Amino acid sequence: MEELEEPAGAGRNPARVFFAALPLQLAFGLTYSWGAVAPFIQRDLHWPALLVSAVWSAAPIGYGAGIVIGGRLADRVPPRRLCWAGLGLLAAGGGIALALPSGPSFAVLYSMLGLGVGGGLALAGSISAGRYAMPDRVGTASGLVTGAYAIAAPLQVPIVSLLAGSIGWLPTLRGVVAAMLGLGALTLATMPAIPRPRQPEADGRSHPGALKVLVRPRLYTGILLELAATPLGAYAFVSASGYARALHLAAFVATAAITAVAAGNAAGRVAAGSASDRVGVDRVMLGALLLDLAAALLLFLHPAAGGLVLAFLVAGIGFGAPAGVLGRLAEDAAPDAPNTAFGLVFTGFAAGAGAGSLLGAAVGGQSAWLVLGVAALAGLAVVAVRLRLGHRFAATQLS
Repeated sequence: MEELEEPAGAGRNPARVFFAALPLQLAFGLTYSWGAVAPFIQRDLHWPALLVSAVWSAAPIGYGAGIVIGGRLADRVPPRRLCWAGLGLLAAGGGIALALPSGPSFAVLYSMLGLGVGGGLALAGSISAGRYAMPDRVGTASGLVTGAYAIAAPLQVPIVSLLAGSIGWLPTLRGVVAAMLGLGALTLATMPAIPRPRQPEADGRSHPGALKVLVRPRLYTGILLELAATPLGAYAFVSASGYARALHLAAFVATAAITAVAAGNAAGRVAAGSASDRVGVDRVMLGALLLDLAAALLLFLHPAAGGLVLAFLVAGIGFGAPAGVLGRLAEDAAPDAPNTAFGLVFTGFAAGAGAGSLLGAAVGGQSAWLVLGVAALAGLAVVAVRLRLGHRFAATQLS
């Protein structure tokens, strides 16, 4: 039976917590494998590029809703319950969509409900568990959890690409989803009983509402920063393989390109989360935005195979870093309601990712990279404001 409140001096076992939480994130990391099956779906079903991008974009949209709800709940309920709820939604939504495949079922059930809302709930629970396990290194814990979500891509994408080409994309997705659900359930069953976070009422304070948290300058500028930093990397995920093929490069380059985005995404999350504990969110995000600009320029110039793969690796790192700093950003903005703040800040990440993939597909071609690079320029302006007014934010973050 899970405790309702964390007792003073409660023991923590980070190894057990992360052993349970990290494999769970691999199941929801299947979002990134959509780019690997997209060319096969277009070949077999002749879906337009905008529909393929819409299925991918539905996941971050649902994720945004799930993490806002889950973040609010994570300040009140034990994290393990949220993790099970998320896994259940993936099993239900993914199961129906894969049994009755169509554009609407993939967009709404598989992507938005299962991988999106379900993933948001599971992420909120996992972040809450990580914060409990490593209370003094919230950025590192957040980077590990979001990194586990992202590392699914370099592990799964080559397998999905190979199997989709040999046995078909639908049997491949069915098999991989079933395997990841089983792994997530198996490890989640080992998660120790973790209490809900200590409630402010226990210290004579009231729990801040979501709106009160949202109007804090450090919080809403963080949302703007996430919104600006994610569009280019999100479009890189959905388009890497197709862009390489459109340049008439060898087939292995297409696989290498999307694998590079995925690897950069995973590495960027873990490294940025850890770095945010040492040098702060703003400096980490400054580096991520500069990487976005470099990737946009390289991809616009469409270099040869090696340069293209390098550009997609840089784009992946630039996409992963904003996710890796979410935990530290939320903790700094609202230490009295960090899970609620995490859910709100994540909406910026999700909105940027969803809008970026759709805008890139709508513009298309080389020009898409320059258009999405403009968002990174706007992000640099937000960083400048946050650095210049940092002392004012610190003074008002609890107002």
